[in-house]
Amino acid sequence: MKWRTSITLGVVLLLSACTDLRSPTQTTTAPTPTPTSTTPKPPPSSPTANWVADATVLSGTAFGCGWGLAAGETRTGVLWNIMRTGDSVMLDEDIPNWPTDDIPYSGSMSGTSFVATYTLTPAGVCAFGGGTLSGSFSDDGLTFEALETLGWGPSERQVTVQRRWTGRRTQGS
Repeated sequence: MKWRTSITLGVVLLLSACTDLRSPTQTTTAPTPTPTSTTPKPPPSSPTANWVADATVLSGTAFGCGWGLAAGETRTGVLWNIMRTGDSVMLDEDIPNWPTDDIPYSGSMSGTSFVATYTLTPAGVCAFGGGTLSGSFSDDGLTFEALETLGWGPSERQVTVQRRWTGRRTQGS
């Protein structure tokens, strides 16, 4: 009989040690959740077109992607965002296609002349590698002329296209 009492007492002690019983007067407070923002961040704002330009393809060495790959092709009314600051210039071509298919050139100014580049590592179906843009603004700063050279594919078999651009400031810019 003693052994039953000993076993019963052992089981009671073991069970009471393994349970988390709290007296009815003891209260617990759940942690307050930290609020998280469900408002999405707005996308960066699109550049505003302040120039419009027309292009003529001067030459093309093979097939690439996009418009204007064969000599003689033209495109008119292309919107640009051009910002000149001191001896730096940013010329963003084809603003309606921002931010994926515009060409955001950056470069330097010397007087009214500029040289700008946009470089990518060729990848994807088109393997666009970027380009160079060189030209000049008119003395009054209201127009520009430029030569653009674009490249697609790896350097050992690169497709090259050259375009001549003439552009003018838009009204109010």
